[in-house]
Amino acid sequence: MVSPSADKLLQLLANNAKVPFENAHSLPPAIYHNREILDLEIDRLFRNEWICLGRTAEMPRPGDFISRDIIDAPVFAIRQKDRSIKAFSNVCLHRSACLLSGDGHVSRISCPYHSWTYELGGQLIGAPFMQETAGFETKNYSLNELACEVWEGFIYISMGSKPASVEKSLSELTSLISGFRMADYVPVFAEEETWDTNWKCLVENFMDVYHLHRVHKNSFSKYGSSEDQTTLFPGGDAFAYHYVQDEDGARSVQAHPENTWLHGPDRLRTWLINIFPSHTIQLQPDMLWYLSILPDGLDKTRIRWAVSIPGEILDSAKIKQAHIDEVMALLHQVNSEDRPIVESVFSTTRSPDAVQGPLSYLERNVWDFGRYLNRKLNL
Repeated sequence: MVSPSADKLLQLLANNAKVPFENAHSLPPAIYHNREILDLEIDRLFRNEWICLGRTAEMPRPGDFISRDIIDAPVFAIRQKDRSIKAFSNVCLHRSACLLSGDGHVSRISCPYHSWTYELGGQLIGAPFMQETAGFETKNYSLNELACEVWEGFIYISMGSKPASVEKSLSELTSLISGFRMADYVPVFAEEETWDTNWKCLVENFMDVYHLHRVHKNSFSKYGSSEDQTTLFPGGDAFAYHYVQDEDGARSVQAHPENTWLHGPDRLRTWLINIFPSHTIQLQPDMLWYLSILPDGLDKTRIRWAVSIPGEILDSAKIKQAHIDEVMALLHQVNSEDRPIVESVFSTTRSPDAVQGPLSYLERNVWDFGRYLNRKLNL
């Protein structure tokens, strides 16, 4: 049961999701500032849906791990001896110390507090000075294992009841982009930032084609109109997407000559994808840029953004570093263009004059995201 103000926002969300896209409007401004709405999002989205932790290529060897904080829950994923990947709550079963920090490699998982030690699969195998505790046996203790799946090289976890399979939910998307062999792209950069905005503002911005001509006139739109080359599609239950089709390679969006598996338009195509709720992807023949977005309260958003490059480009000593430098310069510029706008929009939605404005045809995926929110929040 929510308050009348939160209930009104949920009703506005539902009303907007029911109309044809041609009559759609933006989200109600107050939805970015309502604590009850955020609590619903945390409970139904971030504690029950699939959340992206990182890439399998970040942990190639058994014992390699990555650790993250999902809202207030520390978690980690770790490569097993059979090369599978498992995920666990990053909390010792003794007195709740955090087991692993950052990214790294271990042969066993050892608590830094009292040295309780677990095998890579989570089973407790050592607990010093516990032999006098009545009935204590290490075999009775295993770390809380989380649902974990891999799709196209991305690691997803869910902390709640297991959602539908990632592979099944994204099967349509897989058929569209499988030719890129995204799982083989090699990580070259990762960084974490905190922006002063609501998480929904950032997800919407990533999938918004409409702002490119103005906000990114000196970056993504430097060589021409992205809007004219964009095709948007109706979103699915688990994702929204569109692509930008370059015609002449002027944007440097093109497959390397040694890439013999991409054919036709895919060699000059950029895919923009939102895997709900908060994983965004820009996939090109020459790079992969993704964001994993998490709320940190109503007014702050934690972002882990990372870049991977196809192996055939990294194998070319002649262009390797120049290409990485070019990609990183572009993306840092894009972020510097987006951040003040996204933070300003969030601030301005507090105004009593902020309204639900009509959407452009270029904001189809923004509406798709709103419909997803409606499906999950209006149960």
